[in-house]
Amino acid sequence: MPTRLLLALGLFYLFVWLSPQVYYTYYRFIIDGLPAQVVVKAPPFPSDVILLLAFRSDASLSFHGQGLLGWAMIFLTLVLGWRKPVRPNQ
Repeated sequence: MPTRLLLALGLFYLFVWLSPQVYYTYYRFIIDGLPAQVVVKAPPFPSDVILLLAFRSDASLSFHGQGLLGWAMIFLTLVLGWRKPVRPNQ
């Protein structure tokens, strides 16, 4: 289970870091004239990700949504880790 939890936290960290580029690419499709550019900056500090999970980051719907996503990933990781696999009857 610790491996799954670390994987979930790692994926959440990557999402927080790289999602601005995905959103900008989407905006380029719907808004004419936006230049092609890289909007991703340096990776966030781990403390920034902890602030997102604690809902102590900037008060915006975007950051709160990221915090909810992080908690959902953690919750699902723990719930799926506790489940026992069901084997079909043979």
